[in-house]
Amino acid sequence: DPLLSAVFGGVMMGIGVGFIFKSKATSGGTDVVAMITAKYTRMPLGQLMIVIDSAIVLIGLVAFGDWKIPLYSWIVIFIMGKVIDVVLQGISYDKTIFIISDKHDEIRDKIIKDLHRGGTFFAGEGMYNGAPKKVIFTVVNRREMSILQDYIHTIDPRAFMTVIDANEILGEGFKSLSEKVKD
Repeated sequence: DPLLSAVFGGVMMGIGVGFIFKSKATSGGTDVVAMITAKYTRMPLGQLMIVIDSAIVLIGLVAFGDWKIPLYSWIVIFIMGKVIDVVLQGISYDKTIFIISDKHDEIRDKIIKDLHRGGTFFAGEGMYNGAPKKVIFTVVNRREMSILQDYIHTIDPRAFMTVIDANEILGEGFKSLSEKVKD
């Protein structure tokens, strides 16, 4: 089955190329272009591989006019790029949260005392009415996020929250910056 082959091929190639990248080496293909581009753009190598390899497949599609092979190729390329990033960066379960609530002191206490996390207050201003607001910025894991969301919903159902997947967290309570520099 070509689809099954594309999926498993993408996973296996992603793991292999990810280990090659992790050892600061290259396979001598389009990954050389991706590594050079990454040096100047700071984009993840997996995403760059997706872009560069997709451009090559697009050229092949235009040249040969056959849709079947390029579609399977894009499946392989996409899966491979995602797996490369997972191998290089790991899977992050951490979430960056911005919270705007009139109950900011209670939320701060929950974050500090129950979740044993820190955070930062930002001074904000409501765009609609110009009212001063406090914005809470914090980073938690998935379990802590669920606890915090339930708590905030209980004390202030009108609170505004933005939850973002944190790609990498460096600092106290997470991976130290000096560990990152050693990698």
